[in-house]
Amino acid sequence: MTKQEQLRFVEELTANVLADLKKNVGRIPDHWDGHELRRWIADRFELSAAMSFGGPNRSAREKRRLREYRNTVLVENLL
Repeated sequence: MTKQEQLRFVEELTANVLADLKKNVGRIPDHWDGHELRRWIADRFELSAAMSFGGPNRSAREKRRLREYRNTVLVENLL
């Protein structure tokens, strides 16, 4: 992907997750503060990521891609 395509993908994915979160804000408990909200947001993004890497029934190719991804994130200090 080009840098522009990567940026467009990030913007669209983030917008979709944000829309889903906003749609469900009325259903979350009032006592949730930043701790629970951060975890909820992270979980929603994790669900989105799990779908792209095949979930628990990953193929050998998906497992390799995930391993390579994790290595790149570590080596490039992306988190």
